[in-house]
Amino acid sequence: MQLAAGVLLGFVPALRETELPPEVLLLVFLPVLLYWESVTTSLRAIRRDLRGIVLTGTLLVAVTAWAVATLAHTLGLPWGPAWVLGAAVAPTDATAVGVVSRLLPRRNVTLLRAESLINDGTALVIYSLAVGVTVGSEHLSVAHVSGLVALSYGGGIAAGAVIAWLGIRLRSLVCRLGETMLDNLTIILIPFSAYLLAEQFEASGVLAVVVCGLVMSQAGPSLGRAEPGPGRSPAEDDGVLVAGDVPAQRRPLRPGRA
Repeated sequence: MQLAAGVLLGFVPALRETELPPEVLLLVFLPVLLYWESVTTSLRAIRRDLRGIVLTGTLLVAVTAWAVATLAHTLGLPWGPAWVLGAAVAPTDATAVGVVSRLLPRRNVTLLRAESLINDGTALVIYSLAVGVTVGSEHLSVAHVSGLVALSYGGGIAAGAVIAWLGIRLRSLVCRLGETMLDNLTIILIPFSAYLLAEQFEASGVLAVVVCGLVMSQAGPSLGRAEPGPGRSPAEDDGVLVAGDVPAQRRPLRPGRA
């Protein structure tokens, strides 16, 4: 119904001229979707398949970007824009993995989901280099590339960890006060805070939200919180709330409940 309504609205002449900046769309939807994916991803499975996740999230993304850039250059596109295109399409979409999750073995799904959550850092470095070289503002060097990688990954991880730490402290305080609405508001603001903090330092906002979500999913059971909805863990319930599910499904807050 929503898809059909969107198609019909596209035929309204007055709405065809309505545009939203891409940055606004990313800020509104991306942190929410990534947070949901991260809080519902098994950290134990990530540890088990860490080597494969790291290789596919870094080396495979770089090789894919190179392959796309080579093909685009063969078709007549200059190398700079070709690498920009390759960096844009190389990483797997974290939210798209859920569409095929029922068609693959559980271990493969976990590997794909975890890889899709970290490959943004690699793609961001390649994209930044490609744009910088294309406009002539940057030059390739080992030190420069290493610095961009450290900023993208290190900055994203640090931003996510800081926001997660602050979120845990704040939610613990809110729990002791017994404020259900304030607790829900805190949950909603956490992924956006992680994303904006990382982007402020030109680090990977995607990685920041992912790290924040993984930390919160582990710390969640130790926080006093509302009981999760039917068939969901406390971390998944947070993700549902952030993703826009009905907050009324959550029962009254019980301070001190694990």
